[in-house]
Amino acid sequence: MSKEQKEPLNLETDPAAESGELSEETASGSEPAISQAEVEPELPPSPDDEIQQLKLQLDEYKDLFLRKAAEFENFKKRKQQEYVALTTSATEALIVELLPALDDLDRLLENAGAGENNKENSESLRRGARQIRDKIMDLLQARGVKAIESVGTLFDPELHEALMQEQNSGEPGIVLKEFRRGYRLGVKVIRHAQVVVSG
Repeated sequence: MSKEQKEPLNLETDPAAESGELSEETASGSEPAISQAEVEPELPPSPDDEIQQLKLQLDEYKDLFLRKAAEFENFKKRKQQEYVALTTSATEALIVELLPALDDLDRLLENAGAGENNKENSESLRRGARQIRDKIMDLLQARGVKAIESVGTLFDPELHEALMQEQNSGEPGIVLKEFRRGYRLGVKVIRHAQVVVSG
């Protein structure tokens, strides 16, 4: 065979070269596959779903309100019962302390006409009445009650109740007489004094 005879061409494709071409193609231009979840956006809740959620929240708030209202009503009733019990106890204590003075007055009235000397009995009656009054006033003063001094003071509608007006030569508006004594409990006037005022 002649040296000039050429060898046949190799038409087979090199697998490594083909693989390299695919790798370059993938690196240069191709994109990875995208899932359906990434393509489709999440849908907002429907109006019906929102309404249902609001109804559930409303029911929760309504239930909370009813429970709080019931708790408050029970609290009011309990405090009212405590107040009634306290005032009843205070009134009872005051009455119990006043009863001995009432007993003394009963004994005084029973013995008023027992003696033969009416004048002596009259003096004894006055002394007994004064003692009873002093005992009651001591008891009331211990609880914050004070008598309102009225005679000779300027008329004050916050303290006095004028029953009549009497003309005299002195300054007008002065309390001349006291028909019924007034009292304070602390700073509060619990009974106005009934008085006669100068005109």
